[in-house]
Amino acid sequence: MIELLVVIAIISVLAAVAVPNFLEAQVRSKIAVAKNDLRTIATALETYHVDNGRYPETYITPRWQRFQCLTTPVAYITRIPRDPFEMRWDLDNYVDWSPRHFAYKMGATPLQTPQRFAISSNGPDLDEDSVPIKVYPGFSWTVFLGLDPDYDYMIYDPTNGTVSNGDIWRVSDHQLP
Repeated sequence: MIELLVVIAIISVLAAVAVPNFLEAQVRSKIAVAKNDLRTIATALETYHVDNGRYPETYITPRWQRFQCLTTPVAYITRIPRDPFEMRWDLDNYVDWSPRHFAYKMGATPLQTPQRFAISSNGPDLDEDSVPIKVYPGFSWTVFLGLDPDYDYMIYDPTNGTVSNGDIWRVSDHQLP
C-alpha cells in the first residue's frame, strides 16, 4: 500500500511539472503560427500592392472580408489563415458571435489609396489590444507603446510571460520585434 502511495505521489509531482510546460509549449507554438501567418499575409499584401499600386482598403470593409481580395480573382495566397488566438466568449455577457473574432485584424491608410498597412493577431491574452486598427496611422513607437490617447496599440512582449498583454503585429513601414 505504501509503495502504491509513493508511486502516486511521484506521478503527481511529475504531472505538476509537465502540464504547465506542455501548456507553455502550446502557447509558444500558436505564437509561431501567428507570426508565420502574418508574414505570409504581408507577402501577399506586398504582391497585391505591386499589381494594384495600393494595399486593399480596410476602412469600410468588415474584418473577416479584408483579405478576400488576396484569394480572388488573383490568388496571392491560397487560403485566408485563421487567427490561432480567437477571442474568448463570455456567456454571461453576450458578445457578438460574428466571424470577425476568428480573423486577423488589418488596417491600411490613407483611406482612398492605401500605401501602408498593419496586421495583427489577438495574442496569447486573447484580448483585442488594437483599437481602432482600421485607421492605422503609420508606425510610431508612441502609438504602439500605448502613449497616444487616440490609439491603443499594444505589442505582445514574451519577456512578461506567454500570456502577457498585447497583440502580435506586422506593419509595412517598420519592422516590429
